[in-house]
Amino acid sequence: MRKNLFAMITLLLLLSACTGTLPGQQRKSQQLYGPEYRTGSEGLRLSFVQNLPPARLFDTEQFTTMIQVENLGAFTVGGPGDKVYLSGFDQTIITGISQWGADIPVTEGKSQFVPTGTVDTVEFKGMIAPLRAKNIDKYPAKLLATACYAYETVATANVCIDPSPYATNIRKICTPASVSLSSQGAPVAVNLVEIDSSPGRARFKIHVKNVGGGDVFRYGADYLMKCSPFSQPLSFNDIDYVELADVYVSGTSIKPTCKPLDDNHIRLTGGSGSAFCEFMTRGQDAYTTPITVTLRYGYRNILFKDVQIVSSY
Repeated sequence: MRKNLFAMITLLLLLSACTGTLPGQQRKSQQLYGPEYRTGSEGLRLSFVQNLPPARLFDTEQFTTMIQVENLGAFTVGGPGDKVYLSGFDQTIITGISQWGADIPVTEGKSQFVPTGTVDTVEFKGMIAPLRAKNIDKYPAKLLATACYAYETVATANVCIDPSPYATNIRKICTPASVSLSSQGAPVAVNLVEIDSSPGRARFKIHVKNVGGGDVFRYGADYLMKCSPFSQPLSFNDIDYVELADVYVSGTSIKPTCKPLDDNHIRLTGGSGSAFCEFMTRGQDAYTTPITVTLRYGYRNILFKDVQIVSSY
C-alpha cells in the first residue's frame, strides 16, 4: 500500500512539473519578444485636467487650463509643429492665451518596451477681463482644444506570392487571397490588402481608412500650420490625404509602381481610399512573404469644455 501511495505521489509531482513547463515558456517568450503593441485606432487622446479650469470662474481670478495628452498609438509625437491650441472664446474677455499654441511635449508611443504609451500635459495661462466694463454679469464660454500633430502607420501582413498561378503540375504551399488587417496603433489604418496574381506579376490593392474619429490631412510642416484655428484653414485639397511613404514586398520597395497618387498621397473619400501597386515575381514556386505599408499624415483631434465666467461685482 505504501509503495502504491509513493508511486502515486511521484507521478503527481512529475505531472505538475510537466504542466508547469508550457506557461513558463510562454512567459519567457513574452519577456523576450514583448506583447503586441501595434494595436488600437487612436493617436493622441485629449482630456481637460479636472478643475483646470473649474466649471465656474469669477472675473477676478486667473484663467488656467491644463490639458492631458495621452499617446495611445505606436508613433512618438512631439516633433516640430506638433501643437495644442486653445480657442472658442472672446479674446477680449479671456486674455493672454497665445495664438501660437503650446508645443506638445515629446510623448512616446507604444512599443515593446512601453506597451501602454506615455502621458504628458500642456498648460495655458491667461487673465479674465472685468465683465462689468462690458455691462454683462456672466459670460458662458465653450473652450475648444485642438491638437495638430504628425503621425505614422506601419502595417504588416503575410501574403501569398504565386509566380505561376495557372500552373497545375506544381504543388503549392499557398494560394493568393485578400488579407484583412486589424488596427495598427494609429488613427489611420490599412484595413485590407487585395492581391491579383498573373504570370510573373502580383498586383496589390491597398485599402486605407481613417479610423480615429479625427481629421486627417496632408503630411508636412505647412499643413500642420494650417491646422491651427488661428491661421488660414486647411483647404479641400489638404484634408483627407494620406502620404504613402513606402511599400515593401519581400524586402523590395514597390512604391514607384503605386498609383494613383497625388504628390505621393492617397485621396480618402468618405474616410477611405486605396492605391494599386505591382510586384514582379521570379521562379515558379508559390511562397508567403511580408508586405509592409508605411503611411504618414497630419492628424487633428478636438475637445470641448463649457466654462461660465461670473462678474464679482
